[in-house]
Amino acid sequence: MNRGVVWLIPKPKVSIFICGCGHTGSTLLARILAAHPDVFSVPRETSAFVSDKGARWTKLSLLLLEAAISRRSVWVEKTPGHIHHTGQILETIPGARFIVVTRDGRDVVTSLGQRYEGDFDRAFQRWVADSKASMLRVEKGGSMLWRYEDFIESPALSIERLCRFMGVAFDPAILDYHRHPVVWGRERRVRTAHSARRMTQVNQPITDYRGGWRSTLPAEVASRFETGEAQELMAYFGYR
Repeated sequence: MNRGVVWLIPKPKVSIFICGCGHTGSTLLARILAAHPDVFSVPRETSAFVSDKGARWTKLSLLLLEAAISRRSVWVEKTPGHIHHTGQILETIPGARFIVVTRDGRDVVTSLGQRYEGDFDRAFQRWVADSKASMLRVEKGGSMLWRYEDFIESPALSIERLCRFMGVAFDPAILDYHRHPVVWGRERRVRTAHSARRMTQVNQPITDYRGGWRSTLPAEVASRFETGEAQELMAYFGYR
């Protein structure tokens, strides 16, 4: 399917992309927004702009068709890796907005390292690359920074701010999303430990996962956050 056919599909008024580093609470955020009566939040990562152009238009056409069928005024797509493709997104969807997600880098690397079967160096390098791209996106505007820790401290205030950014009224009931379990992700059944954990998290009440790095992250990895580029990135996002 080509680009011309894609734009024949009616589009919601507001297009929102949740992106940043993975394991920052992005799935939870997309899940909460999906409970809003005016928001169509895609229940999976499309990776549309990470794909080649042919696959991109196919994925976008399906996404826009689903959004049109929902008849919601806002649609939200969550793929953390899109943080490296925001320029392409804006070229394709002028006026798109970005929710840039972030979290204490030590907790992110701890979680990613477990997913990567103990490869904390790989996790650290991903966090650095994604955080640098996140900083650049925030600096360019058209985005809102969402910190996992602020959300845990005050869920209602955090989501209310996002609703204003998206142009919809805040509905406190969306924080009770877990009362209506859903299937989330590409797979319709659990295949990996990561997908099992994700399925559990999207259907449980808001849970505080801050500070887990203290008992899990190797000391030599934790020390990397105290100097150089990692320290600067932590400071930029408000982590001292």
